[in-house]
Amino acid sequence: MNFSRSQSGFLIPGWRQQGAHWCAMIALPLIGCGVWLGRVSSWLVLAVMVAVLTTVVMNALGINELMHWDKEVFLFGQGVTINSVTELQWHLFGLLTLIGASYAMHSNTHVRVDMFHQSMSRRTQHWVDILGHLLMLLPFCILIAWLSRHMVQMSFISGEQSNYGGLTDRYLIKGALPAGLILLALGALGQVFDRLARIMDPARDVEENTDAG
Repeated sequence: MNFSRSQSGFLIPGWRQQGAHWCAMIALPLIGCGVWLGRVSSWLVLAVMVAVLTTVVMNALGINELMHWDKEVFLFGQGVTINSVTELQWHLFGLLTLIGASYAMHSNTHVRVDMFHQSMSRRTQHWVDILGHLLMLLPFCILIAWLSRHMVQMSFISGEQSNYGGLTDRYLIKGALPAGLILLALGALGQVFDRLARIMDPARDVEENTDAG
């Protein structure tokens, strides 16, 4: 059996080093996409703040309709009302949450039940992450995304919109649910390959800790 030594001094079989390399290559775009979208979506916080401030000012001044036009405009219909701006806050916040979930997972800032995880070895932690993603997170994302497709289709076909003079094209925010879950599932798959790479080549953990230090 051929052995090779990694840069950190670990002596591992050649097939494991090759396997770790390919797993890392597969994980890179899956994780990178989630991280990039998460960073871009962080700018939605500013949009939410503007929407909240606009709602507060309109409410304080007793303004119900900020703008009005004759033709239908995408998402806003025939005008910008206090109801449409209020709904826009929740739509933007929903997008921020759905897209940000993948980024939180990749940056390890998501909520984790850490009673036992911290006391485990790195290898055991990686196996827990792999099994958790494969047995819990991935099935959940796929199931909910699949079940919600009918809701999105019906919303699009019926032209669903707000009943209170708010936003139109409600299928967009409903479609964000399966889209966000698919993004999270792809990110979880990337995490699985990343953890497999670290298990096959422990030097990757050492190199990461060295870079972080």
